[in-house]
Formats: sequence, C-alpha cells, structure tokens
Amino acid sequence: MRIPSVLASLIALATPTLAQSFNYPNFTSTSGLVLNGNALATAGILRVTPAAASQRGAVWYSQPLSVVNGFTLDMTFQFTSQVNSGADGLAILFQNDPRATAALGSATAGSCIGYADNPTQPANVGIVNSLALEIDTYDAGSPFFDGTGADFSWHTNGTAQNDARESYSIGYATPAVDFTNGLAHTVRIEYVPGTLKVIYDGALLFTTPYSFATGGTWIGGGSVGGLNLINGTSLYIGVTGATGGVWENNDVLTWSFASTASAPTSYCTAGTSTNGCTPTLSANANPNLAHSTPCTISATGVEGQKTGVLFYGLDSLIQPWATGSTSFLCVRLPTQRTLSQSSGGTVGTCSGTFTLDWNLFQTTTPGAVGQPWIAGEVACVQAWYRDPPAPKSTNLSNALRLTYLP
Repeated sequence: MRIPSVLASLIALATPTLAQSFNYPNFTSTSGLVLNGNALATAGILRVTPAAASQRGAVWYSQPLSVVNGFTLDMTFQFTSQVNSGADGLAILFQNDPRATAALGSATAGSCIGYADNPTQPANVGIVNSLALEIDTYDAGSPFFDGTGADFSWHTNGTAQNDARESYSIGYATPAVDFTNGLAHTVRIEYVPGTLKVIYDGALLFTTPYSFATGGTWIGGGSVGGLNLINGTSLYIGVTGATGGVWENNDVLTWSFASTASAPTSYCTAGTSTNGCTPTLSANANPNLAHSTPCTISATGVEGQKTGVLFYGLDSLIQPWATGSTSFLCVRLPTQRTLSQSSGGTVGTCSGTFTLDWNLFQTTTPGAVGQPWIAGEVACVQAWYRDPPAPKSTNLSNALRLTYLP
C-alpha cells in the first residue's frame, strides 16, 4: 500500500533517530549490546573480565546516546574471586573513538582498565575522544599512581588518546565503604552541562566541574578540552575492565541510562475543526520522578464550549482518525484517559482551552498507565474533543512527547 506523502512525513517526524535510554535489570539477554575481548554474559551477570590473568573486555551500547543536555547513568557492580586483593576494576566510558563499538584499550597492563594505552609499552590503542570514570580496585604504583587502589576517578585527555595515569584525572574520591569487599554496590552518574556528580551507594560522593563542550581541569593543573560529539549531541557509552598479574571477576549486575530531553517535543499534526480551529498542545516542562517541578499541559485554540479529554500512552502512532477527517490518532494503545473537561470560551470561535496538571494526575491516579515511571521513559499525549459535524463527530490536536527526568 502506498503511504500518502503527508502521512509519511509525519511518521518521519515521530521516529527518533537515536536511542535515548536503555535499561538492563539483568543480563539474561544482551540484546542491544556489543561485547568485545574477554567480556561475556553468564547467569544474568555481565562479566566484563573473568577472574583470570591478563584479561581485558569492553561492553558498548550499540547506538550513540544523547549526552549534550545531561543524563543519568545507574550501575550495580561487584568484584569477586579476588586473587592477591584483586585487580584492576571497571571503567564507565563515554566516547567517540573512530573504532566506535570495537574500541578496546591495552592488552599489556591491567591498570589501563581496558580503555587506555600502556605508557611503558605504547601500542596506540587508548580510546580517543573519551571520558572515563574509573572504579579502580588496584594501586599499580609507578607510572599510574592510582591513589588508594579503591577509588573513583574521572580521566580524560580531550579528543586525544585517554590515559589511566592519575595525572590525567579531573577529579577523584575514595569512598568510606570499600567497594572491593565482595559485595554488590551502586554508582550513579548525573551530568548537568558543567557538572558531573558521582553518587555511591545512594549518597553523593563527589562533584567535578566538567562540560563535554569545553572540558575541565586536571587535578595537577592545566586545562583539558571537551570531546567532539556525534552529530553534536551523542556518544557511545560502555564499560571496560582488565586484569593483569592479579585478578578478580569484574562484574556488572544492572545498568541503565537516560538522556535529559531539553524540552517536551511536538509531533503529528492537529486536525481542523468544523469552524476552522487547529488546537495546539504544549507543555511548560518535562516531568521528573519526584514531581518537584510543575508540568502543565495545555491545548489552546480549541473550539469554544466543547467537551474533551487529554489522553496518553507510552508510544507514538500516526494513523488517520476517520475517512474524510483531517485529524490523526498519534498515541498507540494502551492509552490512559484523564478527566473530561469543557473547553470554555465562546461557541463558534477558537477560544477554548484544555489543561492538565500532569503531576497531580499521576499522584492522584495510582495504577495509571506508565506507573511507576523511570528516568528516560516517554509519555505521548494528545487532546480529543467533540465536533458533531466532523467525521466520527470528533477531532484531535497535535501530539506531545514528554520525557521523564531524574
């Protein structure tokens, strides 16, 4: 069947070009991931490197993800089966290396943690154009000088080859509770342009000034530039690990990521009512998980004194509403209706309005579609209203995509 050109263009507008989030509550499936080196999935665990000598591994999400407006990354990790205290840990990577999801660091030094080159045996394999958060389990001494051997440390060399030596760190901290104790621990990275936060086991550990656009400052002094982002917005995101003459299982148990959307986005197109009204649906902001900032959705330009509802679902759809109608149904089932309301205004004019306090509806309607929300999830919203002379006696507004923020 040939798709009408107007419908084809609407479908194109409604389809994101890049993934914005992922969520792996376990690794019984590694769909969407690329595993390199010695990395493997076993018993629902992502084993970036197994407990054996001279291992290295990398796991990348297969698509670039937007970082430019901010993001939240959550990971549960664990180090087990340590030999001689274990080594060398994990690193969380954000990169635009020419090798993309094939990027992998040195095979000759576990302290390169799978992302850097060995400065004593250089092979030009360090991941370029990258930022790494080391979860370092081993103090290698010279030339790396890793601090305590149980610390978090941000490493970058701007657009050049990244380096695991501590002189390339832009911020680090040692947690009070040692993550090499064989137990599962959590780390959250929150990025707001200009600031990186590392939250360990639910408590803020340290904050580092940094921007992907302008870079940061090495702990020993000197500025380091930012990164070249894919299409100016995105990077490949992954986790690397390595062992050397001592070793451990370097494991990831859960892993999720959610980009911060800059603003709610409109898609689809409004139908034209009998009296020539084309309602516009908009929102003042994206919602967040704590409902701590207002999120008000408004449909303006509705025919006056019409009954209607706002409804939403979890995915977009572009489908003609009825034969002869100018409206499109833009929200895929299952959908959730909100309370019926009157548009107000004056009959026969485009002075009507529908409004919805999104936060209030979510907090007072337990069990509504989408609950419980997680960061990065999307709600697709549209307005429906009565218009008796129109096909199907009704019309629809444009649609709106809301992205949940942390």
